Amino acid sequence: MPIVTFFPSGQTIQVEQGSLLFDAAVKAGLPVASSCNTENVCGRCNMQILKGLENLSFQSEQEVKLLQRDKNPTTDRISCMTRIVGDCTVTTRYW
Repeated sequence: MPIVTFFPSGQTIQVEQGSLLFDAAVKAGLPVASSCNTENVCGRCNMQILKGLENLSFQSEQEVKLLQRDKNPTTDRISCMTRIVGDCTVTTRYW
């Protein structure tokens, strides 16, 4: 099972392969910004991928548009749209 590490706390959590990044953070007890209740429209749950970008699902066109709309790097991920397939390390601008 994949391991997600949250920076800067260093907290780790093991998740089922295919879990949403958003759900992993919530399961770890970390706050995740969201105003759309994971309906894939607000983009506030954006996370920076520090390690393991290749271990996440491919970006959809909608995800890229949300990142561009909010002037976030396209290497970031919208956590409610991103599935975990392997180990990764993530952070947000508000943790």
